[in-house]
Amino acid sequence: MWYGKDTLELKELNEEYSKLFGGSPYGHMELEYGADEYDEYVKDIKKAIRIGKPLTSFVE
Repeated sequence: MWYGKDTLELKELNEEYSKLFGGSPYGHMELEYGADEYDEYVKDIKKAIRIGKPLTSFVE
């Protein structure tokens, strides 16, 4: 889950992630990112898109 504000960058990443994996990255209930973890969240989404694997496959 993402608990921060959405930015234009994040909205675009969410769309790209959804196209690849059939759902948005903030829908993974087992993952939590606080508002102060924006940079980490964006980095993880970009990595998921780059390697072609959803967040749940590599984020603990």
